[in-house]
Amino acid sequence: MPTIDELKGMASAKLGFARSNQYLVEFPSMGGGLGGLLGRFSGFIPSIPGLTGDAKPSSRELNILCKNVEMPGKQILATERTIGMVQQQIAYGYAVSDVSMTFYLLNDYGVMNYINEWKSYVIDETNFTAGYKNDYAKAIKIHQLRKPLAGFSKSVGPIKLNLGLGGGTVYSVELIDAFPRTINAISLSNDLDGLVEVTVSFSYTNWKRISGGQNWIDLDINPGQIF
Repeated sequence: MPTIDELKGMASAKLGFARSNQYLVEFPSMGGGLGGLLGRFSGFIPSIPGLTGDAKPSSRELNILCKNVEMPGKQILATERTIGMVQQQIAYGYAVSDVSMTFYLLNDYGVMNYINEWKSYVIDETNFTAGYKNDYAKAIKIHQLRKPLAGFSKSVGPIKLNLGLGGGTVYSVELIDAFPRTINAISLSNDLDGLVEVTVSFSYTNWKRISGGQNWIDLDINPGQIF
């Protein structure tokens, strides 16, 4: 039977246990946005109505507002085959399940604007037509992150620099040809200081392992509120 010291030694050698709250989700762009110099900061600047031209949040904002997400699973489909007196399971395909994400909603309902626009490419409820999958199927990337061993943060005016050492991506997957399939009802109540949330389920054709985008040394430059 393994001892506590063996478990601690293994965890130390492997840079600790994976944490469920260390994750990042990359969402596709739904069009619009900023051009020129401001376009370079489009992943950081909040989607302020009247400034960005739309009320849809950036990919960075969507990631921040994503309360929880599921890593996709996969089931091997098999059928029974009998040879003589021996029964065997023979694989013939695979199946994947929808991935659910829950988002906090702000008072601009930007997440709902984003999801509803994406949904409009799937089903046009005005003309009662369905879109072509090539037009609405997008890639979503989900990353399991490792908490940095050490960090440094410094603000220079409106610019904030964050330097993480020992962090990085542990495991990353890409949902191939994903699109929102189920938008759950939004619950409202008289609870004091209750936060409004919405859960969205995404369907996809398949998923694959990809290389992570976060490195051992991670430098994050956040423009902050530059306006």
